[in-house]
Amino acid sequence: MICEQCGERPATVIVKQNQQGHLTEKHLCHVCAAENHNISFSFDQDPMAIHNLLANWFPKQQAAVSPIRKEVPICTSCGFTFQKFLNLGKFGCAECYSTFSPQLNEILKRVQNGNTEHTGKIPASYGTTLKIKKEIEELRKQMQAAIQDENFEEAARLRDQVKVLNERLEGGGGVGN
Repeated sequence: MICEQCGERPATVIVKQNQQGHLTEKHLCHVCAAENHNISFSFDQDPMAIHNLLANWFPKQQAAVSPIRKEVPICTSCGFTFQKFLNLGKFGCAECYSTFSPQLNEILKRVQNGNTEHTGKIPASYGTTLKIKKEIEELRKQMQAAIQDENFEEAARLRDQVKVLNERLEGGGGVGN
């Protein structure tokens, strides 16, 4: 695909913009993308640097006609400002996380598609298998405790439950008591 702006070089950058609910897409070459005033990205830098990513999401704002002085939060422990975090891409200390938590929530929402809470790292396809394995492990612990207490009927019942879950885990046999 050829650059939509210059029509000379191959398009290597896709710029998507959401303007009043309408998504526009431009295919640009690296030269035209660098010249575009909406993009503040230097192509000679590391493209995955977090401070570049954050700086593009929070562009430097221009002064208004009558500027209103806003109180800028500063970390009491290390003296970092939020702008310094955006420039460097990392915090100065652990206290920065609580100092800048309102701003971090906004960043996390943008980066994580609106999610600000961690819901786990296990893919959904492995969730049921892991759940069964943990249940088997817990039943085996209960079975050992029942054997220690000489409650052999309970231990046998737990053993049968482990057997059923193992069959379910291996995909063989039906599930039933």
